[in-house]
Amino acid sequence: MRFVVLLAACALAAGCGQKGPLFLRESPPPGVKPPKPKPYEPVPYPPELTEEEKK
Repeated sequence: MRFVVLLAACALAAGCGQKGPLFLRESPPPGVKPPKPKPYEPVPYPPELTEEEKK
C-alpha cells in the first residue's frame, strides 16, 4: 500500500510539466501578431496672437 501511495506522489510531482524557470516573453510566438499601435497624430500649432493680444 505504501508503494502505491509513493508511486502516486511521484507521478503527481513529475506530471506538472514545468521544466525550468518561468519567464515573460519579449516577443509573441510565431504565428501570433501583436496589436498595431495607434497611428501618429500631429499636434496642431497654437493660433498666432494678433498685435492686440501680444500687448
